[in-house]
Amino acid sequence: MSALDVRAIGVGRSFDIFMYVLYSGDQIFIKDMVTQACTEVAEENQCDELFRVLEHTDNLLLYKCLFFLLIDFHQPFRQWAVEQGPSMGLQPVCPLKIHRFLQILRSELVPNFLVNESMRLDDFERALKVEYIRS
Repeated sequence: MSALDVRAIGVGRSFDIFMYVLYSGDQIFIKDMVTQACTEVAEENQCDELFRVLEHTDNLLLYKCLFFLLIDFHQPFRQWAVEQGPSMGLQPVCPLKIHRFLQILRSELVPNFLVNESMRLDDFERALKVEYIRS
């Protein structure tokens, strides 16, 4: 992952990276980060179909949800996100909070979203917000 930095726009400095993705609306930052991670996953797993998902550049909600799916699925991206927030002008992630959230993400949120075909992206985002705040 390249060094992204939110300090230039001056908002969200009190957020960690997960709160920033959920609440900032910083389209460029989120899209760049997710595009880099998706490209890495697509190349590692020879999954060209993933590139088609990235064609929906006007759908910030899709990119936000992809961020959390990638956090669950791709360990290098998860590690990068947890460790690199402060170098991008964001608050460090609380270890206890992220531990609980990642457990809920893996055991409940992602499976519920992937299995429940009636769950929309905005429902998934709402569930992510609720569980991250609870964590």
